[in-house]
Amino acid sequence: MDLTRFSQCVEREFALFEERFRECLPCFEGTMGQMSEYVLRQKGKRLRPLISFLTAKACGEVNGATYRAAVVLELLHTASLVHDDVLDESNLRRNAPTVNNIWGNRAAILFGDYIYGRCLQLIETKEDFELLSIYSKVARELPQGELLQKDLSEAQNHDINSYFAVIDRKTASMFGAAAYIGAKTACQDARYVEAAEQFGRLIGRAFQIRDDILDFDTSCTSGKGFGNDIKEKKITLPVIFWIDTLEQKEKEELLAFIAKDNKSQQEIVSLIERLKATDCLNKAEQQVGKYSSLAKEQLKQLPDNEYRKQLEDLTDCLVERDL
Repeated sequence: MDLTRFSQCVEREFALFEERFRECLPCFEGTMGQMSEYVLRQKGKRLRPLISFLTAKACGEVNGATYRAAVVLELLHTASLVHDDVLDESNLRRNAPTVNNIWGNRAAILFGDYIYGRCLQLIETKEDFELLSIYSKVARELPQGELLQKDLSEAQNHDINSYFAVIDRKTASMFGAAAYIGAKTACQDARYVEAAEQFGRLIGRAFQIRDDILDFDTSCTSGKGFGNDIKEKKITLPVIFWIDTLEQKEKEELLAFIAKDNKSQQEIVSLIERLKATDCLNKAEQQVGKYSSLAKEQLKQLPDNEYRKQLEDLTDCLVERDL
């Protein structure tokens, strides 16, 4: 997924964001400094600040409050990933060792807690305090989503509404917050702010479903490997669609396999090939199209300018990606 042309539209803003983000993590000696430097080197695609800056410029102008909000949200995201890797006992993220893999679970949890604390220090002005509600919403929904996903996995719940309840609290919540803070810090028009948040949450749904589909790419063109959700006993949308087509005995056998520990690579490939023989991936792709279209409808409520067009194109890029 090449986001270069989008980030170039806000190149100056991105440069200042990276500078301010780096300032928020300690560079002193010791374990904390080592972990900070490592996390800064492992930065991802920065989708959240990209959405924030494009939304802000679509609704008005990027300002100091926008930068602080974008940094706070990225810090919240970073801390949640550090904690998630501990909970999931993950050893790799983006093909690199996780913080907990290198420094241990205790240090990783403390580091994540430290990052949450840094978020509070960035709230300086009246405008910053007005964003507390969206920060607290994200901070509340992320662990709720994780715990709900754990409960559903253990109960082998394959209800589609439960699936959306999880991704709405995780991916959609973050994307919605990113668009919200962009609009909120750039303008005072409540219609724009509401439309922006709805856009973010909808594109978050589409993005996550697409991510779930890519987990069945055995050719590994995604660069992320495949079958990770099955290994982690997660029931995602393509599997939900598949389960709904099965007879009771087949359904029980599939759920028993998903719940199984230590699945072999051959077993996972075999299951994926069986799923691919159905139309369940196509049905999931239709959901991606549905939510990306709904997201674009929300964008039509924003001012008609080049940055709104960039958000429309970014929507297409995110849902058509192969990694």
